[in-house]
Amino acid sequence: MNNYDILVVDDDPDITEIIALYLNNAGFRVHKAANGAEALAQIRQRTFHLIILDIMLPDNDGTELCEQIRRFVFCPILFVSCMDDEEHILRALRVGGDDYIRKPFYPKELVARVETNLRRVELDRTPSTGACHTMIVRDLVIDVKKAAVYTSQSEVLLSPIEFNILMLMVKRPREILSYADIYEHVWHSSSIGDTRTVMVHVSNLRKKLDERNPGKYIKTAKRQGYVFSDI
Repeated sequence: MNNYDILVVDDDPDITEIIALYLNNAGFRVHKAANGAEALAQIRQRTFHLIILDIMLPDNDGTELCEQIRRFVFCPILFVSCMDDEEHILRALRVGGDDYIRKPFYPKELVARVETNLRRVELDRTPSTGACHTMIVRDLVIDVKKAAVYTSQSEVLLSPIEFNILMLMVKRPREILSYADIYEHVWHSSSIGDTRTVMVHVSNLRKKLDERNPGKYIKTAKRQGYVFSDI
């Protein structure tokens, strides 16, 4: 996990220093921003491999900042916040967050979450031997190596989680993928009945792909999961 740059966006200097201490000890390069303006300025100047983002910022709502970041950044975004109600968690996932950890937290747990998200991106970006780097599915062009998706009109901006879900579906078209199946393949861990997280991310993906034609690519299999249509 060397040579990874991580941006921590939090206005609490004590929390920021604790996070930085543990991440530095784990071999990461840590950069800090105390508000949304500082974060955006740094993001425009350098490439980050992961962003840790608080919801309560002095000049911006973290979820609104996430929406802005997602317009031009692909890397995983991990929310860290004292807001632990369902509404805030779901909104954080809907706007492009990949993971959510509640304050107070164990620093070692945070490091583990960071490593898991980075490892997942690397695993899903590494093509298997002989794999095609470009896939065409109906009017979608998927650049596997760059983790980018295009239509005939423009690029479809997806988060890492959304891209990985799409890749799973593309590889298994016309097959019912259960919530647990999607979670285990994309998050590389047991779902433990967590259907909500999958539903939020698939909903985001469906809106981006099927904006003009709902259900064109992703169809719901009632109480079971989803089916991807490649024809």
